[in-house]
Amino acid sequence: MSESEEVKSPNWNSSVKMLVALTGIVLLGVLLARFHSFIPSIVLAGIVAFLVVPIVRTLHVRFKLPWGLAANACFLILVLLLITASTVTGFAVVQQLQALFLTLQNFLLDLPDIFESISQQTYVLGPWELDFSQFDLAPLAEQLLATVQPVFGQLSTLLASLATGAVEWVVRLIFVLAVSYFLTVDYNRIRAAVINISIPGFTEDFRRLRVALLAIWNAFLRGQLLIVLSTGFLTWIVFTVLGVRFSIGLGFLGGLAKFVPIVGPTTAGAIGALVALFQPGNWFGLTPLGHALLVVASIILLDQSIDYLLVPRIMGTSLNLHPVIILIGLLIGASLAGILGLLLAAPFMATLLLLGRYTYRKIVDLDPWDPPIDDLGKKPKRESRIVKYLQRFRDRLEKT
Repeated sequence: MSESEEVKSPNWNSSVKMLVALTGIVLLGVLLARFHSFIPSIVLAGIVAFLVVPIVRTLHVRFKLPWGLAANACFLILVLLLITASTVTGFAVVQQLQALFLTLQNFLLDLPDIFESISQQTYVLGPWELDFSQFDLAPLAEQLLATVQPVFGQLSTLLASLATGAVEWVVRLIFVLAVSYFLTVDYNRIRAAVINISIPGFTEDFRRLRVALLAIWNAFLRGQLLIVLSTGFLTWIVFTVLGVRFSIGLGFLGGLAKFVPIVGPTTAGAIGALVALFQPGNWFGLTPLGHALLVVASIILLDQSIDYLLVPRIMGTSLNLHPVIILIGLLIGASLAGILGLLLAAPFMATLLLLGRYTYRKIVDLDPWDPPIDDLGKKPKRESRIVKYLQRFRDRLEKT
């Protein structure tokens, strides 16, 4: 063989491939176990970059700015917004949340006495008479107190650290912004590397999986952001109109709760009802119980209106998961990644279902694209003006 002839690299046999794959999996597991504390910050940085990239793309395409200059401008504005929000409204939100959780903690401490007082009374509702003296409610109160109080203690500690400007949180924020900045600057290179991944015979499958996964995460990260902002603002308006204390904190809590399907809105509504039940008075002249029931009815109406009017039109059907699947995902996410796992449980479950359906159909020799994945996320034809505006805003962010 002459020196000018090209020498072809020999292929690995099955044993070598298996050994290399297992070694890579073990090394990845060791790295994840060693640096697991950084994973939430890296995931959060990826989410920030994912949200900022459409804005950078708009500046790059419409205003002909270089990609790096557009990224620098966006992150400069983002930092200024974070500083402004933390100084203007951030402290007010943190103070109201602290006062809110302190009120709830005091309520939990008084819960055994409240249950004891209920157990000693008889209530008459029309033809029915409810005698609670036959029930021992003390164990129930103690169990509820032991379950819920540690959660409020952790939240109060978290809010205290935020209010005092703990160095650890500042460092984490700087780390998240730095990683998201570099991901945004190198977005085109990263995107090209992902698109160029080619598995012989599965190029089309990989493309369609990528399209479906982008539909899921676009719907959650960008669509859910609009839902959360809308819910927080509307919840603040409702609590303010109803004369409930801590309306700013409850609105902030209600918006964040929308990230956690089913459980989040229910918990936020229950907290608002408890505040209304035990606050000194209200400007409607209602009894505390009547005021609390009015709050519950208003929050249920608001949540159902958002779920049926805004969510399907903004987020499409990419995250149309059964409630049982959502609850299972919440339990798994909370046990694996805490608060971040709760927030990302829905898109992760949708991703697992998508990959599971593809794997199952390939195993049993069925068409993996029946029904076609490209149809995911189709929007209804009839939309109100507000929904159209929100939809155009989201589409503008996602436009490539």
